Amino acid sequence: MLRLLHRLLTRNRITSRLQRALVHRVKELIYMPDAYYSMGQIYRKIKPAAFLDMGAHHGYTVDKLLDYAPGAKVHAFEPTPQSAAILRQRMSKRPNVHVHEMALGDRTGMTRFYLNVCEQANSLLDNVTQSPYGEALEHLAEVQVQAMTLDDWAEKFEPQGMLLLKADIQGAERLLVMGGKKTFAQRVAAFYTEICILPQYESQATFCEMNRIMVEQLGFALYDIYPCQKVGLGRAAFTDVMWVKPSVLPLEE
Repeated sequence: MLRLLHRLLTRNRITSRLQRALVHRVKELIYMPDAYYSMGQIYRKIKPAAFLDMGAHHGYTVDKLLDYAPGAKVHAFEPTPQSAAILRQRMSKRPNVHVHEMALGDRTGMTRFYLNVCEQANSLLDNVTQSPYGEALEHLAEVQVQAMTLDDWAEKFEPQGMLLLKADIQGAERLLVMGGKKTFAQRVAAFYTEICILPQYESQATFCEMNRIMVEQLGFALYDIYPCQKVGLGRAAFTDVMWVKPSVLPLEE
């Protein structure tokens, strides 16, 4: 019942901001970090050119970003055709949200993309043979989608100003960063992303690998590691992580 109420409140633009404020207050009381609130703090502090939401699905994470940064420009990326169509429809009355039916990875051009039973598990990476998620990660199809590197995309579509990035791209975080090293180094102020812990995809990025790249190569600071989501037997399956440029710290409460 509580989950149903949460979904109903967050999908209504009038009630979602109030609901989000209440959730944040509860998280504060129990000392639980709130990544979207932190992204809003960074937005207000540095006034970036735009948010980039990669793996936006139907746009509910766009809603979250805009609850904490009303009026911000958002570029929402979704390579799955059916999900991109829903995303465009949901964002059609938001002129500040620009939908891109493409993936951001390590190359520009058409690329292979794997569709799974669970559409939110679709990925640029193939599934591992023995998935901890069973049928959810079974293939439905393999399609070709448009892809760009972050560096190519930023130069063409958003060539000026700082950027705040949120990614939910199912193990392909390394591909995103490898295709966007210049942009990450020079223009990205914060990178909030999901990281797989259990093996789900072939050659998926790991936390240790990504932290080494972000901190040692690109000059970011590790800001937070968020509570893990778990599967059967209590195993940690995936988590969310945020890296920020040291120049944006500290964040005002």
